[in-house]
Amino acid sequence: MPRLSFGCTINHLQQNIAEVIVDSGIELTIEMVEELDTYLDTYYPGSFALLVNKKNPYSYTYEAQLCLASLEKQKAIAVLYHDLRQEQIPPQFDKRRKMDNIKIKSFPATQLGTKKALDWLTSSLI
Repeated sequence: MPRLSFGCTINHLQQNIAEVIVDSGIELTIEMVEELDTYLDTYYPGSFALLVNKKNPYSYTYEAQLCLASLEKQKAIAVLYHDLRQEQIPPQFDKRRKMDNIKIKSFPATQLGTKKALDWLTSSLI
């Protein structure tokens, strides 16, 4: 699995779906988001979707939140929540979704929730 410089692992699940896992305690900055975007843009020549696995607690700077989900080829994001008390989508994700017409949905990180997330991502790419 590829690993980015700031503590982020990318697991390529399907031809056009990647799982993103950020290490615990990281505060994502705009530079980190740009590194992730550059990697994804290079790896996926066509449309793709992300499964964001929130198994570790981490945060975003305000500037990083503004840039999240900004790649043109990125069509959908499924967020897996392990702590069901924190299943809300970050506010800037919601704004970006409306501006860029990106599909974003959260799922519980159970076996069934993960399967539903992958099925939803697959259907979002059609």
